[in-house]
Amino acid sequence: MAAALAWSRRGASRVAVVALAALVATLAVAPSMTRAQRAAAGGDEVAPTVTAQLARGQRQFVDLDYAKAIKTLTPVPNDPRATRAQRLRALELIGLSHLILGNEARARDAFERLLGIDPGYQLRDDSGSPKIRAFFDQVKRQVVPGFDPSLTAELEHTAPGGARGGKKVELEVRVAGGRGDVKEMQIFWRPQGELDYRAQPARQVDADAGRWRGAVRAPAAERDYSLDYYVEARDIGGRAIGRIAGPETPLSLRVAAGLAGATPWYGRWYVWAGAAAAVVGGTVAAIALTGDDAPAGTLDPGTVVLSP
Repeated sequence: MAAALAWSRRGASRVAVVALAALVATLAVAPSMTRAQRAAAGGDEVAPTVTAQLARGQRQFVDLDYAKAIKTLTPVPNDPRATRAQRLRALELIGLSHLILGNEARARDAFERLLGIDPGYQLRDDSGSPKIRAFFDQVKRQVVPGFDPSLTAELEHTAPGGARGGKKVELEVRVAGGRGDVKEMQIFWRPQGELDYRAQPARQVDADAGRWRGAVRAPAAERDYSLDYYVEARDIGGRAIGRIAGPETPLSLRVAAGLAGATPWYGRWYVWAGAAAAVVGGTVAAIALTGDDAPAGTLDPGTVVLSP
C-alpha cells in the first residue's frame, strides 16, 4: 500500500512537472505567435520615425510627386515626437506642394500654421520662384504684425530647447541670403511679461559661412518662466535688413527655475572631496588606534572620539 502511494505521488509529481513545462512553453511562444499573426494582418507595423517620414516626404517633393508628399508629411506637424524644426520643415513642404498644385487655400493654411510656430521663418525653397515668394510674403504680412518684405537679409538660427535660470543661453544665427550686407547682429530679449527688450550683440564666428553666435544669461528665478527674444541683422549704417521674429511677435524659450550660485554646499565637488578625505582619514585613524595601547573611549564600548 505504501509503495503504491509513493508511486502515485511520484507519478503526480511527474505530471505536474510536465504540465508546468507545457504551460511555460505556451506562454513563451504565444506572444510571438500573436505578434506574427498581427504583423501578417498588418495591424502591428512599427510606426516610422519622424526623421524617416520627413526624409521620404522630401524625396517625393523633389521627385515632383506633390500629392504623395502631402500625404506623407501631413502627420508630422501633429506628431508629439517631432521637433520644432521638423514641424516647420514639414509645414513648408506641405504648403509649397499645395501651392504648386494650385490649391492656394490649403497652402495658406499650412503657411499660417508655420508662421504661428516661427513668425520669422524664412523659406528654404531654392526654386527662386517669384510667385512662391510673393505668396508667402503676402501670408506673412497678414499673419505677422510689423513684417517688412523689404528686408534683404535672410536669417536662420538654432537655439536650445530650453534653459535654466542663472545660466547662459547660446544662439547661433546663419545668414542665408544677403551675407555681404550684414555688418552687425543683435539679439533682443526679455523675460516674458516685461515691456522692454535688452540688446545683446552677437559676434561673427565664420565669415565665409555667415555664422554669428551670441549668448544671453537667463535671469535667475525661483519658478519656471519664458524668455522672449528676436534677432535682427543690420547693415553698415545700422539699418535693420533682416529679422528672425520681431518685437511684436517674439520667439519664446522655456526657462527652468534656477538661482545664481544656488548649488547647495553639499553639491560642490570640493566639499565631497573633503568629505571623502575625512572618511579616509577617519578610517586610517581608527586603524591606528585599534592596538593594545589605544586609549579608552569616552563612549561605550570604548569608541574613540577624534578632536582636531
